[in-house]
Amino acid sequence: MFGSLKLKKPTKFLILLLTSILIGAVNAAIFYTLTMESQFLVSSPVIRFSSAPDEPSGSTVNDAWCMLNATSYPNATLTYEQALYIENTDGSNAHSFRLRHLDVSPVNGTATVGNWSSIKFMVYNSTDFVCSLNYTVSGTDWILEPSSGETNYYSVPASTSWWIRLETLSPATATTGNTCYITIAVDVQQ
Repeated sequence: MFGSLKLKKPTKFLILLLTSILIGAVNAAIFYTLTMESQFLVSSPVIRFSSAPDEPSGSTVNDAWCMLNATSYPNATLTYEQALYIENTDGSNAHSFRLRHLDVSPVNGTATVGNWSSIKFMVYNSTDFVCSLNYTVSGTDWILEPSSGETNYYSVPASTSWWIRLETLSPATATTGNTCYITIAVDVQQ
């Protein structure tokens, strides 16, 4: 190992020992472990859904998820005045939310899109209109308003319920039996 050098055994041992310490120190600087510990508490959301007086029959409403089973009539506007509550359950603080488009079916370019004229999700506080996410139809395409597919964030005061007014309209030429699915996210800022 040391070629033609003539070293005594204690010197060779010292060199080997220093080499192994050096290798060990380099390895120790490269390999180490970080530890992270997490705790997850199941609780109710601060802003949540709640059943409202005009909730469509056959709907399912849970704190963090709902499925509204609404109807649309040919040549008639159908209004669910208070289809769903959005509640701030925090007794001390306001919290904000927005509506955001995720999906609509049938998709643009499909002839069955023409079975609807409009579907509107309008948010009201205790006295006034706040915002809406509207789906209107032009030919075989959905037109989203706002065009970004999301409303601004709106602050719900502590211990307050707002509601969604759901309005549907189909043209006189609509074929009964067709179904539209709209998926909307309610993004909450805690």
